[in-house]
Amino acid sequence: MEAIEKGTNSLRKVSKSWNIPLNSLSNHLNGKIRSKKRGPTSVLTKEEDVIIIAWILGMKECGL
Repeated sequence: MEAIEKGTNSLRKVSKSWNIPLNSLSNHLNGKIRSKKRGPTSVLTKEEDVIIIAWILGMKECGL
């Protein structure tokens, strides 16, 4: 990173030598970050949690 900022190495050379995609390196240097995560949320809501617990306990009572 220092080599790029000081101008001793180009962005392309550093990208190849460290095996980092050029766009990723450029985005990191410019402070660009991906703010939107892809996919569904990974945390259940309280209501979903209660439903799943009730289902598991129901299956336990049935012997499954």
